[in-house]
Amino acid sequence: MQGQPNIIIPQLINAFKQSDFVSIVKALEASPALVNVDPVVVQLYGGSLRKLTEQKKAAKVFEKGLKKFPSSTDLMNSYGNFLLESGNAIKATQLFRKASSINASSFDYKYNLARSLYAEKKHREAARLGEQLLKVRPNHISLHILLAAITVEIDDVENAEAYLTSVINIDNRNVTALNNLGNLKRGQGKLIEAIQYYELALTYAVQSSADTPLLYQNLAAVIGLNGDTESSLAVYERGLSRFPTDSGLNKEYAHFAWIKNVSSPFAFFEKQLSVENADLVVVYCELMLRIGEPSKARYWLEKLIDHTDKNTSITATAQLSCALRDLGEFEAALNLSESKLKSAQGDSVALLVEKGYALLSLKKYKDAIVVFEKVCRIAPLNQGYWTLLSTAYKANGNSTKYKKLCDYQRFVHATKLLSDGETNKNFIQELKDYLSTLHNDERHPIGQSLRNGSQTFENLLDSKHQLLQSLRSALKKRAKEFIASLKTEKKHPFLSRLSDELTFIGSWSVRLRQSGFHKSHYHSEGWLSGVLYIDVPEEVNQGGNGWLCFGRPDINGLLMDEDYAIKPEAGTVVFFPSYLWHGTNAIETENQRMTVAFDIVPKQTAS
Repeated sequence: MQGQPNIIIPQLINAFKQSDFVSIVKALEASPALVNVDPVVVQLYGGSLRKLTEQKKAAKVFEKGLKKFPSSTDLMNSYGNFLLESGNAIKATQLFRKASSINASSFDYKYNLARSLYAEKKHREAARLGEQLLKVRPNHISLHILLAAITVEIDDVENAEAYLTSVINIDNRNVTALNNLGNLKRGQGKLIEAIQYYELALTYAVQSSADTPLLYQNLAAVIGLNGDTESSLAVYERGLSRFPTDSGLNKEYAHFAWIKNVSSPFAFFEKQLSVENADLVVVYCELMLRIGEPSKARYWLEKLIDHTDKNTSITATAQLSCALRDLGEFEAALNLSESKLKSAQGDSVALLVEKGYALLSLKKYKDAIVVFEKVCRIAPLNQGYWTLLSTAYKANGNSTKYKKLCDYQRFVHATKLLSDGETNKNFIQELKDYLSTLHNDERHPIGQSLRNGSQTFENLLDSKHQLLQSLRSALKKRAKEFIASLKTEKKHPFLSRLSDELTFIGSWSVRLRQSGFHKSHYHSEGWLSGVLYIDVPEEVNQGGNGWLCFGRPDINGLLMDEDYAIKPEAGTVVFFPSYLWHGTNAIETENQRMTVAFDIVPKQTAS
């Protein structure tokens, strides 16, 4: 590309249309003055770098371009799209607002503004803007789909379905709308309708060679939820024959095959493993660590720790450190994480956490405290980091600091679900009868705390089933009562976030069988966790069988007794901060122990 700007710029535009991004970057690096000629050159340069995944460089190009052309609304729009794709919705919103205020007639700027507001979780404002835009372009398919997604977030499922149905009326083969309708029906528990929409979406996608791993994943999952294991496995396998190295599809298939007790659930996975498929290897190793096969993980992770991709290298190193700890090689784990921290630019939270774990295993408690205090400053909302810090305090004998975080008398709250005894008993019996129909799996899910039992899928309290909606309301009422009894304390991971605006972010039922128990664990994504006892075996009255135990860490090399325990009782719900270590003693008889468990966050911090 050579000549005057009026010749070169059309050449650059043509190259961009043909996806020749490398030539654009080379041409502009050879003639850097061109970016000062026209804002479209900045768009082409930044856009090409974005396509070539050179994100930092692209950001600098856009920033410099806006300083040179501060009134270019198209440049603001391009940079906004880049930021939105990069996860910086706040700054993207600012740019789209500015572009829209300068050129109020631009549909695209306002549409992108609605997209960024949605990404910022400003759902009401996004919905209002989207409705205004729909009056201008009533047949804009992407806008209908966006509005459907927004209205789902504000619990207006009826309107979400209407938006998606409008898309089908415009284009009855629209794969996105059909898939999203499947999602809606799945969320409502209408599995047959969900299957029909997913099947249509996949059929049309295959016909246009636009099928994706997610389409197979969605269809297989909902068929499995509907109880047809063989058909579900067949759809997964169909998808894997089309996308054999897709990590998400492999992971979901392995999870499903595992809980259904299929022989060799990882066989397909293992055939695809190679250093070239690094993402797949990382996911496989994560699964191996979770099922207690650290040696299998170690074999592959040692091949990845020096991977050219920095993120892959760091993730593999953190996983390998975990594998070494599981194998009892604590010094090697510590040396590995420390070595990678020195070579990595900046602090990696994953590596710091692994370093802290190794220090705890090696009984270097003071050093562990330093590490976990730092991690908690970096990511204060992650509850798991406070768990580990509290463990370091306890191990080191810092009883005052430990009690500040783990005041069991104050923070563990047990109460009857419903105040009237007879009503509570009858309601719990109804729940028991209904939940028993949902426990159909033969094996515990991978990566979960339970052993010798089953766990339900989906978010249980999102179900529209009247019984579960009543349960949701009763649990929220009791949670609010507990929270109202506490006082706010700044900088405390639990007490600093007290609120009566609550959101359930996860809920499930667990049924433990003979020898069933929960390994001691914590909930990183929660804030307030809880468990409702539905069915409790008689043996809880002797020897502590089936009791809920707090403060007993599950860290190799670190042995500590529990600090607090609660005897389960049917109809009782127990609330506690999500960062408290909690697990159960095993039950020994053949009688089941059934619960509903859940995580809650204050609405303003809901993800």
